[in-house]
Amino acid sequence: MSSPSGPEPDGKKKQANARPSPGTKRERGRTADGGAGGSWRGLLFAGLALVVIAGLLVANRAMDDQADGPAADSAPQTAAEADGQLPDHREFGALLARQDPEDPTAMGDVDAPVVMVAYSDYNCPYCGRWARETQPELMPYVEQGDLRIEWRDFPIITGSSERISHAARAAGMQGRFWEFHETYFAYEEKFEGEALEEVLDEIVAELGMDPERFEKDRRSDEVAELVSRDFAEAQGIGVTSTPAFLVNGQPLMGAQPLPVFESAIENALAGAGRGDDG
Repeated sequence: MSSPSGPEPDGKKKQANARPSPGTKRERGRTADGGAGGSWRGLLFAGLALVVIAGLLVANRAMDDQADGPAADSAPQTAAEADGQLPDHREFGALLARQDPEDPTAMGDVDAPVVMVAYSDYNCPYCGRWARETQPELMPYVEQGDLRIEWRDFPIITGSSERISHAARAAGMQGRFWEFHETYFAYEEKFEGEALEEVLDEIVAELGMDPERFEKDRRSDEVAELVSRDFAEAQGIGVTSTPAFLVNGQPLMGAQPLPVFESAIENALAGAGRGDDG
């Protein structure tokens, strides 16, 4: 995990605009908590927050449904009230997984049995590590139709974090969200001010985007509202640092080693009846 004042993962700063050459071999994360000094207490607290907010989300959804239909005689029940117990993490994951076929910030089949929701910040060094090292290793699950990854913007690290999130969303409006995502994270650097604008201009040119549309979209109210929606969602479930993940509702905090994500995905597949033989 990372926080606004957290250290760089490698303890040294890269040269601005110095991007790694293709095929460069990288060392995997060395600590179980993603190098940010997290603890199991934090994980358990996050899990509790998820369970509590799940009931609230169920109630809110029921209230929305009620507004569209006949008036009810009583207040809507939460999942805990209806079942006599707190909702499990799978129910919570189903509430947060948008599974919108038109979402440019999601990859994978819309009906994939496992949905990973990723709360991240483009200036978070551990988010960058995860994007460069772990995400590519999970692509076979995506390509097989078993996994869908849904990005959520949680820009909390530096003053430019929100600007980069807006830029990524603008790229998504031209069908280049994931290309922007990969290209920006490849820099392994935090950019501010004019340096950031220069990098964004480079990415726009490299990806062949319309620069005028990009500028208009990234400064639009629509893009600002999309990023704000993600930010509010993250805060609402108790996310305080990045990266943070939900795998069918199971919380994973920090840039955990690849086997942790593989295990979570396999367990979720088994729970969905899509194990090794599925």
